[in-house]
Amino acid sequence: MTFIIAIQLNDSIIVTADNKKVVLKETGEIKFSPEKTAKIYSWDKGIITGTGESYVISRSIELFKQLAHLDINKFPQCLDISKQIRELEIGTDYFQVENTKLLCSSYSEHGAQLYMIQRFEPSESYELSAIPPMDITVWLFHPHIDFISKDLQNLYGDLKDYAAFTDKVDWINYYINRLAPIYQKQSQQDPLMSQSFDFFFQAENEYITGHIPNTQKTALEFKEISTKSDSI
Repeated sequence: MTFIIAIQLNDSIIVTADNKKVVLKETGEIKFSPEKTAKIYSWDKGIITGTGESYVISRSIELFKQLAHLDINKFPQCLDISKQIRELEIGTDYFQVENTKLLCSSYSEHGAQLYMIQRFEPSESYELSAIPPMDITVWLFHPHIDFISKDLQNLYGDLKDYAAFTDKVDWINYYINRLAPIYQKQSQQDPLMSQSFDFFFQAENEYITGHIPNTQKTALEFKEISTKSDSI
């Protein structure tokens, strides 16, 4: 049960995910954990995150790294196998397991590209699809977004490529200060997510990652950014 905002720009991508840890026990009971958890995982060319059942997500990533040899085209198969294993463990018809889906990023000739791995019906196969440029993907469990709909509309209207900024600091500050209020507001409506979140910015041959506790009452301002290059 994760709140994710993923932005595909023409030359870069931005992904944020909350830190609330919710565990589905084998009895079907949902257990809240006081611990915070990171939901953005790294691989050689970018990151992987997802929404749904954490065991299905983590096992999918393990299969992707160890058996699929980081072939992104085999990721849908990894998710399908992971789901089947989980159903053998706890049974079928669990909403979290059935609706698990993944997001991953990779470097591309234009900078960075986001991909979705999901299916819309249980009878369908999981598919890998590239997210189109200048697009925002929001994954959440709570069905009501009335309190953040205006913020999401403004975010969409304010989308700018990485190339439009004078430096990385301006790029980070521009988006973080549009994303932080969304997490603050939605966490007040949805007990299954946190107001804190992790972020990942990826452009050509470089990326920036970090954590926002999101307890501030004024605008955030980064003054220095440490950039990491190439493989993650």
